[in-house]
Amino acid sequence: MDEKKYDVQSKELDTSPWTSEYLPELYVSSEKLNSQIARLIQILKEGKTLSIILGNIKSGKSYLINLLKNGLSEILFKYISKKKAHVISFTPNDIPEYSQSTFMQGIGQQVFGKSYSTKEQTKEQTVVTLKRYVKEKDCLIVLLIDDFQNENLKLISRDAAKLINSLKEHLACIITCNMKDISDCQDGMREGGFSNFSYSIRLPELTLGETYELIKKRMLYALNRSNIRVTDIFTERAIESAWINSKGNPWVLISILADAYEYSRKNESTTVDFNDVMTVINMYSRSPVFGYADNNDAFIIQQALNNFPQRERQVCEYLIQKDASAKELTHYLYGNLSSAEYRSKYMGTKSFLKRLKEKNVVMVKGKEGRLIIFGLTPKIKEWTTHFSEEKKSSINDEN
Repeated sequence: MDEKKYDVQSKELDTSPWTSEYLPELYVSSEKLNSQIARLIQILKEGKTLSIILGNIKSGKSYLINLLKNGLSEILFKYISKKKAHVISFTPNDIPEYSQSTFMQGIGQQVFGKSYSTKEQTKEQTVVTLKRYVKEKDCLIVLLIDDFQNENLKLISRDAAKLINSLKEHLACIITCNMKDISDCQDGMREGGFSNFSYSIRLPELTLGETYELIKKRMLYALNRSNIRVTDIFTERAIESAWINSKGNPWVLISILADAYEYSRKNESTTVDFNDVMTVINMYSRSPVFGYADNNDAFIIQQALNNFPQRERQVCEYLIQKDASAKELTHYLYGNLSSAEYRSKYMGTKSFLKRLKEKNVVMVKGKEGRLIIFGLTPKIKEWTTHFSEEKKSSINDEN
């Protein structure tokens, strides 16, 4: 830092450097990506466009689309020749059970206000109403579609493409898509009448230099400082190891850095070093360990576990891999103990397992008989409910 060396152990952060809030000051972007975003805005302002933001899981697609949403809402009117602009976003949370009618109703409500309802109109009548409105008001509607997957991604891509062909220069759309789902998006787009995307952005992995920039931006934010030296907080070898093991994926990288930082503090270290990084990487795997969950599910589950204290998280990590009794867990955590010590630790482990229910945690049996344990979020709850229904159906079929 300026003159004093930073001390991880003694410094209390003003705010979390690892926050997932969509803050522009925390976003790291290359010149190449910046020029692509500028080109994207030039294309969408003309209307009749369907563009895509591509990237691997947790590559920052939602972060970028949210920054675009806020930025376009504030300044789009400066770039377009039309008199008015509506920026409308959709995620699976907005349409839990996708249908074209619900999609159209959502657009109508955001354009005309919450009191507007398409329930008494057909989809065709809704399109006619929108066509009349955009021409009379001379406006541009920009749709931002984020985080849809599989069949729902195909359907919403199709319906967005159809609507663009109806509203023409008065509608533009940007869709985010995981690399593994690109064929679903393309199939839907073609069914809707688009042969090719108007523009594509492929989010690259962070370089080592961008990793240093990411750490610096986030630590400046957390410390409320104007200047720091990154290597006073994380050693060069620690940063390089975190970057290599994350493969440049920003959210995996942030997860490793957050774990290593907290681990270093608990061990009363003055800086985060290579051993801290490698310890948390080996202790808390970021790779998919669930044979029946995709990478995104595994990552979300891991992030939920990352919020637990270290000992509790160790128990959860173990239970993910293997169903275990309190006795086995106690031995795993503490090794061989005397009878008196064992009883105390054993009762503590049993007590913790009971308290999990109070920590908003769900336990379900996996397809391979393992016990899955994780923090409950809306997305996880939906996945768990779907999984439980499949299990019941399987049991009924067997009976």
